[in-house]
Amino acid sequence: MNVLVYSGPGTSVESVRQCIETLRCLLTPHYAIAPISADAITKEPWVSTCALLCLPGGADLGYCKALNGTGTRILKQYVRRGGKYLGFCAGAYFASARIEFEKGNLSMEVTGNRELGFFPGLCRGAAFKGFQYNSEAGARFCRLDVATKLLNMGAPDNFRSYYNGGGVFLDADRLVDQGIEVLAKYQDKLDIAEEGGNAAVVGCRVGAGYAVLVGAHPEFVTGTPERLQLIQYENSGFPTEWQSNEERRRLFMSAILKYLGLRSNNSAVLTSPLLSDLHLSGSRPREITRLLGSLKSPTRPEGDPVASIFIEAETTAFLLEGHGITPQQLIPRSRAGDDYPTIRVKTYEDDPPGDDETPYFSTLTYFQHLRSYQGQSTKNLSYGSPLLYGELMTSTNSIIDRNFKLLQELPSGFTVVAVRQTAARGRGSNAWVSPLGGLVFSVVVRHSVRHAIKAPAVFIQYLVALSIVKSIKSYDTGYDKIPVYIKWPNDIYVKVATNTPKNTCDYSKIGGILVNANFVGDEFILVIGCGVNVTNEVPTTSLKILAESMDPPLPAYEHEKLLAKILVTFEIHYGKFLDEGFHAFEREYYEHWLHGNQVVNIEGDSNSKARIQGISMDDGMLVVSELDEHGTRTGKEFKLQADGNSFDFFNGLLRKKI
Repeated sequence: MNVLVYSGPGTSVESVRQCIETLRCLLTPHYAIAPISADAITKEPWVSTCALLCLPGGADLGYCKALNGTGTRILKQYVRRGGKYLGFCAGAYFASARIEFEKGNLSMEVTGNRELGFFPGLCRGAAFKGFQYNSEAGARFCRLDVATKLLNMGAPDNFRSYYNGGGVFLDADRLVDQGIEVLAKYQDKLDIAEEGGNAAVVGCRVGAGYAVLVGAHPEFVTGTPERLQLIQYENSGFPTEWQSNEERRRLFMSAILKYLGLRSNNSAVLTSPLLSDLHLSGSRPREITRLLGSLKSPTRPEGDPVASIFIEAETTAFLLEGHGITPQQLIPRSRAGDDYPTIRVKTYEDDPPGDDETPYFSTLTYFQHLRSYQGQSTKNLSYGSPLLYGELMTSTNSIIDRNFKLLQELPSGFTVVAVRQTAARGRGSNAWVSPLGGLVFSVVVRHSVRHAIKAPAVFIQYLVALSIVKSIKSYDTGYDKIPVYIKWPNDIYVKVATNTPKNTCDYSKIGGILVNANFVGDEFILVIGCGVNVTNEVPTTSLKILAESMDPPLPAYEHEKLLAKILVTFEIHYGKFLDEGFHAFEREYYEHWLHGNQVVNIEGDSNSKARIQGISMDDGMLVVSELDEHGTRTGKEFKLQADGNSFDFFNGLLRKKI
């Protein structure tokens, strides 16, 4: 599910940004596209969930310094065992057996062998003169002629690609017997000797996997205004028919991804969508009025003619306006890729927005369910309101967790809901695919340090997982048979039947939990982010499909009702947790988790195995017992922290933190 873009030492910020944006446009919603650091490549078990690893442009020597040794060993092993690698410019140099860059130019020359060697020959550059680091001085738009017989997935015969310093794969035509295919060639006359050919893009068979190396930058959107200002495009081969070339470039990128075995959506739009307006409302009278009154330092943006609260937070500016402001008075909405967007927040101090204003999520229906569930408890419950709703956000977690000036003013139970997210987050290098049909939300919990002994904050993620599973199974009559489980520590899985002669079952992920903590004063301010596949069929399966597979079939889950039930269940559990600790939930938690007595391999220890024992009730860590070759306990136990990136249970792998 994960498509990972290396963003560590050696990369350029612009190359990473362009790569991530293009991949998100072409691969959403089938994959989660996220950056990955050098440390994550060498220390986290990203391999089993990675459909494609991409190394963008930058400086090859930086890649060598960060990844040579352990990193390249892991990369080679990943590809040889069936993984896919896509390298642009510096990422292509780095994956060749040898490079010669600006040989003879003493101030620029980089030559030498490289450890990956996916292309078994020499990559020589720059193909065209004029390259300078951190500059557009040598940039141009070069023509690529495409081998459509090999890229028979809708690729164009030719197109012009942005280029800045990439190489030529010498003698690639002669390496067919070594698994090399030339997928595209430079059509323009090269500024280096052409006796070795003019291969610009090569496909490399590497064991059971595959690598595609690209000398140019077809992942860059062609001819953005910012780039055209930097390039003398009249002399750089800029296409006169820009729009038709952009379409051909997109088709080429889509074909490359399909060639690598990925599922591309052939998106016709490769620009960031506009982030939507947000809607702030509450279930209780004047609740929003009181919240607005508590926000500190209200200011007004220059030229704003109305009384509004303008919060310039760390990564986003929020313009909180009363309902009924005319469109002429509004500032422009920001795009999803903006570094510092300004988001308009409509506030509703009386009634929540109508369904015509929030067509994908009925706040009216949600608050009705919330009040109904709260009324069934003897406790005074408040979680789930106020509610901040938006059709398109970057991330329900990020919008408050990364804006502490706003977060510190929010009460426990404040909830954020989105229909879709452009940059949904998971643990470590993981991301969360967020297509239409998922239930994605975050809730604020202010957890006092006075509870640290009886109710440590680490257990809250377990409470959330338990609350989600119980809410799914108690949604209504008959739903208790839905086969939903907890994968330690923060994932929700379901058992699904496979289309095999033996009608076996497998497990698929349908939900995830991410808890971010800020410590201030005498409390943790937690932002608990959750995502659950409710009606969306991709990228795995959904609750709707499971409900329809029951005998008799059950009606699909409703987002509003399920969210209200989850939040009320969690608030009741959280109150009990503060009074009694996690001991009160231990038996019930184990009834729903997947790992009772599971045996796993300990990576790094030869033939070493361990049996999962459970969770330590003192500190929330996972307790495992080492086994000998006969499966008998050796008496040695490990306690491992709750970091899901360290555990690959479904491949029987456990990696100890170093």
